[in-house]
Amino acid sequence: MEKETISGKVTELLGKIEKRKFKQTVDLTINFTGIDVEDAKYKLNLNVLIPKGRGKSVEVGVFAEGDMNVRAKEVSKHVYSRADIDSLSKNRREMRRIAGDCYAFIAQADLMPAVGKGWGIVLAPRGKMPQPVPPTVDLKPVVERIRNSVRVKTKKSPTIHIPVGTEDMSADDLTANITAVLSAIGRQISEENIRSAFVKTTMSPVVRLW
Repeated sequence: MEKETISGKVTELLGKIEKRKFKQTVDLTINFTGIDVEDAKYKLNLNVLIPKGRGKSVEVGVFAEGDMNVRAKEVSKHVYSRADIDSLSKNRREMRRIAGDCYAFIAQADLMPAVGKGWGIVLAPRGKMPQPVPPTVDLKPVVERIRNSVRVKTKKSPTIHIPVGTEDMSADDLTANITAVLSAIGRQISEENIRSAFVKTTMSPVVRLW
């Protein structure tokens, strides 16, 4: 789909938004046809860096010890040591709350076995098992990249919903993000297998892209 066409549709959407008491997310919905989304060939599990960002911040949890734990507190309010991992693993309700608060997690590589053993039962079904990183990694760019990425994942339904920004972003910025997502999907699933695509905000009417 041409970038100019997407931009026109996004502009149309922005003109239909009624202001609410909260910042509305702009979502892209894609309906596939002619494929089995559970077939490994078509199954999507992508983290796509969107060039203009999400329009709002998301929380990234960090499992870390020692110096990395100290540095992690500069970039996240959800930082958990080995002792935290062990103690919280006994409180499934609290683990579920933390999993809900955080969009994604990273973990010091040598803590991954402890996280998997104690937290896997909560994080794995949500697709939120941590990305392992070395203890000396510069955390700021890692966390920023995650915060500016969106997950594109198919399940059993041939429909996916992806947040591509917020209502206060420009049509050009939203178009850049949508184009990045469509490009990433297009490397695995051809355009002829996309039956339809729509954009909308949390409470706006739907605008059809195609």
